[in-house]
Amino acid sequence: MSTLADTSDHAARDQAEYWRHLITSAFGPFHIHPRLAGGFSARLAGRTLGPVEAGDVYAPAHAVRRSARQIARDTRECYKLGLVLRGSCVLRQNGRHARVGVGDVVFYDLTRPVEISFDAHHIFTVVIPHRAVPLPPERLAAFGGTLMAERTRHGRLVSSLLGALAEDGVEDGAATDEPYAHHLGGAIVELVTGAASEWLGAPPSPSPEGAEMLRSIKEWIEGRLHDPALCPATIAEAHHISVRQLYRVFQPAGTTVARYVRTRRLEHCRRELSDPFLGTQRIGAIANRWGLPDAAAFSRAFRAAYGVTPTAYRAATTGILRDA
Repeated sequence: MSTLADTSDHAARDQAEYWRHLITSAFGPFHIHPRLAGGFSARLAGRTLGPVEAGDVYAPAHAVRRSARQIARDTRECYKLGLVLRGSCVLRQNGRHARVGVGDVVFYDLTRPVEISFDAHHIFTVVIPHRAVPLPPERLAAFGGTLMAERTRHGRLVSSLLGALAEDGVEDGAATDEPYAHHLGGAIVELVTGAASEWLGAPPSPSPEGAEMLRSIKEWIEGRLHDPALCPATIAEAHHISVRQLYRVFQPAGTTVARYVRTRRLEHCRRELSDPFLGTQRIGAIANRWGLPDAAAFSRAFRAAYGVTPTAYRAATTGILRDA
């Protein structure tokens, strides 16, 4: 979906407040402090690229701050990238002061306090849900406030891809047509995951005993994905360990147990939706068979993982244009 909003549609005295409303809707609550009194001429264009939201932001000099209290009121859990095309900014997160100039890409976490001081600017942004990145959020949080291209080879690839997308433009919505847009969003997620992994380094290698326990637990989970009650507590109880120990077992795999269960369920659903021999089965029945009985929650999770709705994915892979 393509969106466009411009503060020039409002009286000068209302423009800064309208911009605060736009930014809150797009990225979550922020405090906004314009540097100059009077009007605030700014524009935001956005489009959906599968699991991510891309945007073109034009704004005058101002400062923004996202506090812990604002974060607590926001249910969204997202990372954000900003590619500076004109102007500059200084971003503060995790004790870092990142000076971001033209061509730089900065990464930060919207679930952690952040402060940004902007000059007049044009910035291409990307918002990625935490759940789309297969790395534990507690590890990736340390990456916040980092200039990506300075740090890693994957980071330079992220910068190149975002630069190409920025040149392609947001307002025309060219990359939003289903089912192709999810490939672009998926590429961004993959490159960001690679850059973060490269910067963070490999997680600790498991001991032989830990590796065997992880393999055994994964096999046990695979046979019970159909059970909606499957959760970390039931898995830990079945293996006579605490939930905390269970999380430690999964840590070397670079994921959490809940994320692993969700990913495996969605992958089974994806495979069955792409099977023309199962085309007469309703999408809800397939999801229910893999332990996902809430149709709305399943649709949201599937779109977050693959960039398209289950219905659109089935149509693209089998030609079936409706829920059978």
